[in-house]
Amino acid sequence: MRITKIRTRQVDIPLPQAFHPAWAPGRIETAVRVAYVRIDTDAGIVGVAGHEFYGAEEQCVERVASYLVGEDPLQIEKHAGTLRYLWPYFGTAVWFVEIALWDVLGKAAGLPLYKLLGNVRDAVPAYASTGQNRTPAQRADDARRLRDEGFRAIKLRIHNDALADDLAQVAAVRAAVGDTMAIMVDANQADMHEAPFPGPHWSYHRAVRTADALADYAVEWLEEPLPRHDYAGLRRLRERSPIPISGGEVNQGLVEWQRLLLDGCYDILQPDVTLCEGFLRTRALAAMAHASAVQVVPHTWGDPLGMVANLHLAASIPNTSYFEFPHDPPAFPANVYQHTLKQPLKVDDGMIQVPQEPGLGVDLQDWVFG
Repeated sequence: MRITKIRTRQVDIPLPQAFHPAWAPGRIETAVRVAYVRIDTDAGIVGVAGHEFYGAEEQCVERVASYLVGEDPLQIEKHAGTLRYLWPYFGTAVWFVEIALWDVLGKAAGLPLYKLLGNVRDAVPAYASTGQNRTPAQRADDARRLRDEGFRAIKLRIHNDALADDLAQVAAVRAAVGDTMAIMVDANQADMHEAPFPGPHWSYHRAVRTADALADYAVEWLEEPLPRHDYAGLRRLRERSPIPISGGEVNQGLVEWQRLLLDGCYDILQPDVTLCEGFLRTRALAAMAHASAVQVVPHTWGDPLGMVANLHLAASIPNTSYFEFPHDPPAFPANVYQHTLKQPLKVDDGMIQVPQEPGLGVDLQDWVFG
């Protein structure tokens, strides 16, 4: 089998309402912008993958094609080396190519990817990952509605200037759902000190005070409480915190991830296969984390096909607990987010089933590549 063509396509998915992301205060989003790659082979097998649009995809895929067209798509380790060579030039825009190669492999083998990667479970507990910083009353209503939809866990965004306002949202949700839902909390501080957005910009002491206070509400974890390269601060916080500390979604490369692990920065690592060197390196990271009794709970937000890829990773490793499922209606509902998929993922009684068809196990709508 040989690769005959590699191409990419940008798609904008309109949102039903204006979406105000907590990680970018003041920004208003009206659509989800995603990028897809398609690898064609002379055997008629087609591999696809996707991620959040970064702007370098078309140029990246054109360069990748000059190396990979005519090659055996199943030599993934070899091609991953080429992608690592190109990574400094194109950034995270390269890694969806590796995922598309895995999609080809799974289809050639007649197996879903998680069964090739480790096959620990067929379903993973899911949490509704909200994206906006809403009032306590709004989030209490949201949590009750999500529980009625079948979710057994929810992640809240806390991004207020005052700690009391952050805690009010968590307290309202806990009061609304009692012990029927797990609660995670995301501070989105990994890049805030470098981002062109207003605060809050947390200090180590703000993170400590928040972690201490969240323990009263049985919060599962506090996510991204400090800048992503503050290794010393993260280690101190993890040692001091009464609740688990998680993060790492925007850290790049296995070297950075290895340092996060060896320095003891997190109880829970949150890599994303579309950002963290694809399946090969992310699966290796999960094995290293397992040896250190550290959990791996994949991050996923930018694209629904990338979400499917991360689900296969989660189902293939033993040291995971929950799976992130972006869903924050009415502005960011899962059915709209997954508009490009023929077979959207669904949550049933808190669980999300892994697709059973070969490869990624889902198809893009025909109109994506025409």
